[in-house]
Amino acid sequence: MSDVTQTASGADLLPMEPVVRSIIVHQDREAVFDVFTEDMADWWPILRHSLGGDKVADVVFEHQAGGRVYERWADGTEVKWADVLAYQRPERVVLAWQPNHDSPAPTEVEITFKAEGGSTVVRLEHRGWERLGPTADEARDSYEQGWPGVLARFSRRAADPACGRAYAVGLNQLVWTLLGGERGPEDDEAMLNAAHASLHHWTEVGGPLERGRGEWLVSHVYAVLGRAEPACHHAERALAVLEAEGVGDFDLAYGYEGVARAAALSGVVDRAAEFRDMARAAAEAITEPEDRALFDADLAAGPWYALDAPPRP
Repeated sequence: MSDVTQTASGADLLPMEPVVRSIIVHQDREAVFDVFTEDMADWWPILRHSLGGDKVADVVFEHQAGGRVYERWADGTEVKWADVLAYQRPERVVLAWQPNHDSPAPTEVEITFKAEGGSTVVRLEHRGWERLGPTADEARDSYEQGWPGVLARFSRRAADPACGRAYAVGLNQLVWTLLGGERGPEDDEAMLNAAHASLHHWTEVGGPLERGRGEWLVSHVYAVLGRAEPACHHAERALAVLEAEGVGDFDLAYGYEGVARAAALSGVVDRAAEFRDMARAAAEAITEPEDRALFDADLAAGPWYALDAPPRP
């Protein structure tokens, strides 16, 4: 079978290289397929990649060959993105893709879902660019840049939250294990990477409390490594999250401690002293005696860099 297709006038069209992207989603295949086809409005970046922008109320994927994919606006207007050429749950869908109604012909998007252990490999192939004539190169370049971000949003939405929590907890524990032992340069790098990765997973599957703790831990690791600027950045982010959500007790005390220690590392003595005093005051509200004892020990522990003088009475 020839790779050359023809226009309606009979002119030959040489095929262009398709855009191909693959991702692994930590979730079973049926669930991943259903998120793609049933919950598109939850993960598609509507404000950046739609025709109606903030007028879009929903994205509908009709579950059958011959169906449509379209956006529905708040006023009921329906604007088609694609025709469904194949719908085989949970294995594949093929779409005649033409959200730009001024383009001369649709391109073709095929998405396959392959089970691999407890995860799913999602492969997207976008082909048929030669059908677009003079605009083919520009359109292909645009989608080659756009699909990775779209698929990343989809992956985050479709992933199993329990898996994300397990990663977040395990990485958090790894950081504390490394903090408690002798370390070399490779251990320091592993500790920092683990702290950032734990924060990433908590940001995806946790709430404000988990995110605040994750930001604090990244700040603490940077402070231990003597890197003042990122230590301050993440300490401020941690405290902002905790204060915005009204989180108190143990976590608020640590939020102040993080800002104080990062400021001390930076040599900003007045700010470091102010926030260490705030941390000490916040500790009075910690309800659990074990938490209070742990916090008091951590607050007393060095290094306090510019505040290595004895604590204020």
